[in-house]
Amino acid sequence: MNELFRCLIPGPPIGKGRPRGTSVGGHVRLYTPQKTADWERAAALLMRQAWRNAPCEDLIEVEVIAVFHRPKRLLRKKDPECRIWHGSKPDIDNVVKCALDAMVMAGVIRDDAQVVDIHARSVYASKSEGPALHVIMRGVSEFPPEG
Repeated sequence: MNELFRCLIPGPPIGKGRPRGTSVGGHVRLYTPQKTADWERAAALLMRQAWRNAPCEDLIEVEVIAVFHRPKRLLRKKDPECRIWHGSKPDIDNVVKCALDAMVMAGVIRDDAQVVDIHARSVYASKSEGPALHVIMRGVSEFPPEG
């Protein structure tokens, strides 16, 4: 499969926050939490600079690698230098939602319904790297693999 787009978003990845609600004139208004909206806008800006094309209209697969800051408890000499699995909040599915929303906002893809295959990893950074989110977009073959 051919790689169509690759983007590195520096800084800690965040998960999609739950919609918040407020009452205005007797009507409920839902909105995205400020932290989520700010991250999506910043990520979309970086993605827009890396893409610079019309939105992709094809079916795609997306790979998301969320690299989180390594906590002090994993910085001892006996701890490995390489990346370590991250199995805590934010959940990887919420990080993927945020990344896909940023891709739509940036104009990289028209709609996140185009994504037919997702590969996602959540890891702590190696001792020599910082937190970041890696997003890779690939075209898919005409037919899905069997099995």
